Amino acid sequence: MTEQADRRAELVERARQVAPKLAARAAADPWARQIAPDAIDELRAAELLTIGQPSANGGQELDWITYLEVQAALAEGCPSTAWLACVGNAHAWLAGHWPSACQEEIYADGPDTYVAGVLTDRGDTVPVDGGWTLNGFWPFGSGIDHAGWVVLGGHIPSPNGGEPISGMFVLPAKDIAFLDDWHASGLRATGSSSIVAKDVFVPEHHFVPGEVLASGDTPGMAHNQGWIQRSALMPTLAYALTPVAIGAARASLAAFAEEVDGKVISHVDVLQTDWPLTHRQFAESHALIDQGELLLRRAAELIMETARNGEFMELGLRARVRLDCAYAVRRCLEAVETLYLATGGRGVRDTNRIGRFQADLQAINMHAITALDPALEGYGRILMGHPPRTPRL
Repeated sequence: MTEQADRRAELVERARQVAPKLAARAAADPWARQIAPDAIDELRAAELLTIGQPSANGGQELDWITYLEVQAALAEGCPSTAWLACVGNAHAWLAGHWPSACQEEIYADGPDTYVAGVLTDRGDTVPVDGGWTLNGFWPFGSGIDHAGWVVLGGHIPSPNGGEPISGMFVLPAKDIAFLDDWHASGLRATGSSSIVAKDVFVPEHHFVPGEVLASGDTPGMAHNQGWIQRSALMPTLAYALTPVAIGAARASLAAFAEEVDGKVISHVDVLQTDWPLTHRQFAESHALIDQGELLLRRAAELIMETARNGEFMELGLRARVRLDCAYAVRRCLEAVETLYLATGGRGVRDTNRIGRFQADLQAINMHAITALDPALEGYGRILMGHPPRTPRL
């Protein structure tokens, strides 16, 4: 085996060892709304939060296939915890695009700093000496209660009086507030509370315009010269959230096999494991999950190939990767919906793992960056010769 394959196998095995502990925590308190700090510490100790983090910032800078396999294995234990691992990895990669001085501030206390954030443009600014004051409200701040730093989307005024400039800010988590407003049916334990910034000073070197981030030529490229930092922006951010769906779906297959073992179908009086329809349902669910994983592996290979070759991924391919990600998580949802309905009445219990996985997959499919309809529309417009309406594609 190559060194890369050895490291991948090692990290996947670590994720598999952590996963049962996460599953036990989730089963003990299925209504938990946050991930315990102990669980985040376990992820840090297993080196599962720095897979995509640039090596200049103390990260491992591994490949995106390793990332997929590790985070999917983690999600088999607890999708909510794996979601925070994916968010932390994605933002650690993203932070590598800021100027060196900003990155040095983020990681001044060490490479294990957790970076949370919400990337939608919801913040407004007023210019002041050396930067801006930022105000805004950002819902869905996954991981904010574990964060040392946050990335937030917003605008700065145009210096020539034109349209405001869209981009992203990096600021210390201590400078913002977050609300205790995360009450959700899916990804329930992620603690994805809303973030509030009120008159927060942001220095100039903590802001990067969206067009610069999407260009592939960012201030951070001088600090991080490895290939991973050349991964295309939006395809990478979309891909980064998808391993949770694969892991949750795989865990549903295992849970279903346990669920139907010895079960007699009411009013049919046949063992569910002997019923031909069950065989079809189980096989189809396997196939749907395989389809999703194959799409993600194709997306990862394309992201890596263009980045390693120093190429800029053209618009049509960026749109296709986003669609691949959306289709992958939808296939996982379809698979688990089939299993969930096949469990019968017991599936509605709070203790039923398949029901919880289904809710988690619904939440993943409803996320703005992995939602299927916008991805279809964006790619379809490009295929038919129209410009995309999706910003930062």
